[in-house]
Amino acid sequence: MMHKNMEKQYDDLGKYFVFDPRKLSVEEVFGDLNTFRNMFQQAVKENQKRKEAEEKIKRAKLAREKAEKEKEEKLKKNQLLDINAEGDETGIMDGLLEALQSGAAFRRKRGPRQAANHRRAGHAVTNILAKELMQEDTPSSSNLKKEKKKTEEKDEPKLEGAESLEELLDAAPSRSN
Repeated sequence: MMHKNMEKQYDDLGKYFVFDPRKLSVEEVFGDLNTFRNMFQQAVKENQKRKEAEEKIKRAKLAREKAEKEKEEKLKKNQLLDINAEGDETGIMDGLLEALQSGAAFRRKRGPRQAANHRRAGHAVTNILAKELMQEDTPSSSNLKKEKKKTEEKDEPKLEGAESLEELLDAAPSRSN
């Protein structure tokens, strides 16, 4: 009974796949189906790998194009900000207006040394103003002034002997260049 059921299902399989069940054995049919399945799975994997490789190449191309575009824009901005060294004055106003509109004219890069000198100069101005105010407010306390002066000298180095605000301001433009 099992054998007849198996033969009936094999005949139905032959009709479904359009082959003659009397000419092909069960082993040949299932061997061919197994080979087809294996080859189909391999083709699917190869297609996935190829698709991933194409996407990777596409992403790399887009990234390269984006980097080139950013580089060109950066060069263009730098060219707009630079005044022509040859003395050619065409487009200077356009360049300046573009720099003002983009905000690039307001961005200045300072090195660590310049920033430190700027902070020190600002602190020195504050110290000199405080000294002058102290001299005007309390002329009789000379010992207190000497002690404060000593502590200020220890905390903050003097800037080229500037004792007044005027001296410091006169010296400031020469340092900024």
